[in-house]
Amino acid sequence: MFKGWPLILITAALVSVAWAASLPETDRYGETFVTYAQVDRSDGTYRRMLTTSDVLADARSGEPLPDGTRILMETYYRPGELSTVFHKQKVDGKWRYGSFNGQGAVNLATRPQATCLSCHASAAETDFTFTRPSLDAARSLGLHRFDCDRGGRSPCEPEVYLRRTER
Repeated sequence: MFKGWPLILITAALVSVAWAASLPETDRYGETFVTYAQVDRSDGTYRRMLTTSDVLADARSGEPLPDGTRILMETYYRPGELSTVFHKQKVDGKWRYGSFNGQGAVNLATRPQATCLSCHASAAETDFTFTRPSLDAARSLGLHRFDCDRGGRSPCEPEVYLRRTER
């Protein structure tokens, strides 16, 4: 057996711990979520994308995200003031959507599914998840930040999520 294997395994374990520790965590929603992306918008608002650490560890680029995957999008209309939290969860191979005000329990029935899906349909190639490239890369690159030239609720152009902003 190769003599360097124990060192390689220890190094891999440390790198795994390091990337997990480098992503901001929150347990506001009854489970620990990590922030893997932030989209800064032209009007000063921003959105933070969160998922669980097991999704980050198990996501395989080019493959659909597994059932049970949860992604949250926190919206901030003023710095530090959490507004709406949009939530999606994959159930039986399909995404279910919901939203809440950040204070209450997650409720997947609070948003009409067709409204959310109509926007996310343009991201069909990335499992209906605009920030999928960021989610796939978060293990090695950490938190991604993006600049979007649109304000409010208008979806950003898909190319925005491929241009990481260094800060």
